[in-house]
Amino acid sequence: MAEISTVSFSNEKSSSPESIDVKLSDNNTTSGTPFRGMGKEELLQYSSKPFWRRLRMICISIILLGWLALIITVVALVLIYPKCKSPDSRTWWQNEVVYRIYVRSFKDSNGDGVGDLDGVTSKLDYIKDLGAGVISLSPTYEDDGSDGDFHLTNHMKIDSAIGGDQGLQTLITKAHEKGLKVLLDFIPTHTSDQSVWFKESEAAKLRNNSYRNFYVWTNTPTNWKSVYGGDAWNESSVRTGEYYLHHFLHNQPDLNLRSPQVKAKLNEILVHWLNQSVDGFYIRNSAYMFEDYDLRDEPKRSSGDGYNDYNHIYTKNLPEIYDMFARWRTTVDTQMNRVLMADPDPKSAVTEMMKYYGHFQRDGVHLPIRRRPFPSNCNGQCVGNYVNEWMNNLPSGRWPTWSFGDESVKRLASNHNESFIRAFAMLTMLLPGTPVLYYGDEINMMDVTANASLTSRKHPSRGLMQWDNTDNGGFSNSSSPWIAPSSDFRMNNVKNQSSKGDSLLSFFKNLTTLRREDSFRIGEYHSALVDNSIFSFVREFDGKKGYLVAINFAETAQKRDYTSSHSTIQTKASFDLTTGGSESFDADTDVDPSSLTLGPMQGVVVSWDYVAKEL
Repeated sequence: MAEISTVSFSNEKSSSPESIDVKLSDNNTTSGTPFRGMGKEELLQYSSKPFWRRLRMICISIILLGWLALIITVVALVLIYPKCKSPDSRTWWQNEVVYRIYVRSFKDSNGDGVGDLDGVTSKLDYIKDLGAGVISLSPTYEDDGSDGDFHLTNHMKIDSAIGGDQGLQTLITKAHEKGLKVLLDFIPTHTSDQSVWFKESEAAKLRNNSYRNFYVWTNTPTNWKSVYGGDAWNESSVRTGEYYLHHFLHNQPDLNLRSPQVKAKLNEILVHWLNQSVDGFYIRNSAYMFEDYDLRDEPKRSSGDGYNDYNHIYTKNLPEIYDMFARWRTTVDTQMNRVLMADPDPKSAVTEMMKYYGHFQRDGVHLPIRRRPFPSNCNGQCVGNYVNEWMNNLPSGRWPTWSFGDESVKRLASNHNESFIRAFAMLTMLLPGTPVLYYGDEINMMDVTANASLTSRKHPSRGLMQWDNTDNGGFSNSSSPWIAPSSDFRMNNVKNQSSKGDSLLSFFKNLTTLRREDSFRIGEYHSALVDNSIFSFVREFDGKKGYLVAINFAETAQKRDYTSSHSTIQTKASFDLTTGGSESFDADTDVDPSSLTLGPMQGVVVSWDYVAKEL
């Protein structure tokens, strides 16, 4: 039978909630199980048990290891990830365009028919607006009045015919006010035979006379030839039976750079002009500074008897020239932010030209200026060889140069049409390096007719600068300037081209503006697609736009996929600049580099936004 439980009721009051909690607490404490609402003493009691201590240590260890791993990861990323370049890692002679001026042909300020330094000063705004930052002047020193630029009588005075010392000081002061630099030619190889130095040397009788060995003398001439033809030795009318060396003209005796006195004098010349705030020097005829100490005959290379029939192993590119570069570099470096340029023999191998930068752990010149060596029919592969030959041999930490021309070679426009000039300008202005632009090339000036010898000032490439369509192209008010103007100056001049947005002059201004972008100024260079028709490359800088420069040097249109030639080239790009041509581009329309068509002799620059590199 089921037991019936009974509930008895008591008159005692029910237990309070506090008493119930105490009883529950007592029961759980007794059972050893944690419970909600434990007091401080119970919490301390349970947290001190081994299980909770171990759990607590595990949690703390996980947190500490996580923080340690995070720190290690951040440090590793900082060390491994490519570092951004400093935005100011280039100096002025790397960032700027050099504008080479033949002073006598640039601008006549006083109406005597000869260009002068005040004329250059009057055109500083034009040079700055063009985008050039450095002015390189043709020889300006006092001479003997002969028809030539290298008949120097005083390396430390400016010729009065072009403005004298005051004209140079005014030019330097005004140029610096506009942020422009000024370079002088430095001619260490020879002087005029009317120089005080030569007259003293020729008259020296005693061997202890300091001037006696200022020049290269001998009693037994060798078979050496002058660059301009004939023997390189000329018999003195004063030092009977003795001959002096002249690599060039007979009235341009060669200085003896092995002489300590000559070295000291040449260094004194540099210091003099540095103290006059000149920003640097262009060393001329630098391959001819030394000749064989033992004056040995040079071997023949052909049966003739002209200069090119001999192998000039004893009179050109001797290793002693690199020692002089190092000495002069030391002198120039004593002044802040100065530059030293030089003109390697254009026929020398590029590997020999590289020694101009430095030899045997000694610094040489900052900028060897290489004359353009390619023919008029140069295609994409030819241009690629020209660029890569220099870039691939460039010593670490050195800076390339690209020359349009100078006063000693035919003008670019006399060998190439304007389409090629635009393509070449795009190439040289946007490659890493310092471009050297010869005055007038920016308006497509051509050589003038000048029936003169190779040694005359009246070289065809030295025509009068064509400023406007007035008489003499605005060069001078004189009715008889020193050289005749070009026949096309009334149509082809600065004034006419300045008013046209598609002119060659405007194109040059667009290029000099574009090259100021960080990606061109300090960015990396990567060769892209190169074949028989196309030469292209990429310029990019961390955090900035990337640029593809693609140029078609063929006579027919060419379509290519450029995206496979370099990993950062995007399939969607913006148009920046073109040389002009049969293919039109629109700034409002995207360009597809994977299917890009260029017309004959046409170049284009396209860009894309920076894409962070994946690790």
